[in-house]
Amino acid sequence: MDRFKLSKKAITKIQAIIIAVVVIAAAGGGYYLYWYFFLRKPYAGVKITFLTPPWGVPPKELLYEFQNDTGIIVEIVSVGMGELFQKVAVASSAGQAPADVIFLGHEALARIVAPGWLEPLDDRVTDDMKNDIERLDEWRYPRGSGPLYGITVYVQLVMLEYDSAKLQELGYSEPPSTWDEFVQICVEAKQKGLYEYPVAFGARSWSWYIIALSMGDPLFDENLNPTFNGTDAPGRKAFKLLIDMFRVYQIISPERIEQLNPHPQYWAGEALIHQAWQGALRISNDPSRSKVAPNSKYMLMPEQHYTWTLDAAVGISKFSKNKDAAWEFIKWYCSKEVMIGIFNAYGLVPARKSAQQELYNQGLLEGYDIMVEQSKYVRPLPYWAPWWGEFDSKATELIQAAARGEITPDEAIDQLAAYVMQLKAKYGG
Repeated sequence: MDRFKLSKKAITKIQAIIIAVVVIAAAGGGYYLYWYFFLRKPYAGVKITFLTPPWGVPPKELLYEFQNDTGIIVEIVSVGMGELFQKVAVASSAGQAPADVIFLGHEALARIVAPGWLEPLDDRVTDDMKNDIERLDEWRYPRGSGPLYGITVYVQLVMLEYDSAKLQELGYSEPPSTWDEFVQICVEAKQKGLYEYPVAFGARSWSWYIIALSMGDPLFDENLNPTFNGTDAPGRKAFKLLIDMFRVYQIISPERIEQLNPHPQYWAGEALIHQAWQGALRISNDPSRSKVAPNSKYMLMPEQHYTWTLDAAVGISKFSKNKDAAWEFIKWYCSKEVMIGIFNAYGLVPARKSAQQELYNQGLLEGYDIMVEQSKYVRPLPYWAPWWGEFDSKATELIQAAARGEITPDEAIDQLAAYVMQLKAKYGG
């Protein structure tokens, strides 16, 4: 048995080894705890998808930082708005998530929110968002009182802009304040050879809305019955004026009947006045993207000045399996930094007031005084009505038919008013 006895020296060595192992293990465990709580990315390996039109894609460098900070892998699926609505409808109807985070265009209330395909956000929205983000309550459904389904990303008044240098060349120091003057100036610009087609409007519903609202017609009453079809209704006069711009005055190109997008025409320096949006000067006065630069300016809508908004937001699919990670993405996407990045890329004015102020202080938010003035004259169009998309498409269809001379403006207006009543009966009011 004695041969198995250890010397004091050997015991001391063994004790030292044990202590070293314990110390190393403790140190390793401590580092593991430190790594777990402080270094590990909170959502490491979680993958989410973001379904968005091209103008909603965030800047790559900022997205990389978000992914690096959180560990969330973000797949961007960029499609047109028509395809976006289709993807959401097909997947959601089957109880599947079309994406974790969904971009919400102006028709989303009727086409995505109303069917119940989004997750309510009231329990997640922060006080910072409530205090700093404009028109947040517009994304409640039922409108104004229901749960919150989206966080506003950008605010977008529909606006008009013009080439101030060419207007001065015509002898005018201020843009037109009435629609008669609008036509007079544009006809003069055509007669003097400055432009073949001075007005960059498409043969679509928006062009009619611009004229009708600014003439003072709300288009619908509080019960969503049409107001535009009265004998002397401004909406009827506006429709006729739009068609006359195509067929009588010939100040809108016939190409705009099929090629509805008016923006490239203006940016090519081929129009005097342009249907634009809040933030459009970011592109129009960029010499790398527009021949009008640096002379484009906003103008207040003529006559009664009214316009409408085309704000956008982001929401979470009701069927997402990664709602917490999706909310982390939304918090980041709706941050001041990202909103400014989207403004720089696409000219979309941030919904955050703090971001607007920062851009204004830097001299980057051109035409801010006109934006503020125009914002006093807003009449919402009923995008929340379940039949809105069908109405809007029908309006464009009838405008195009009238612009081609297939029907008269009066016939088109009467057909459109009758169609509203059919839609209301179809959807129950």
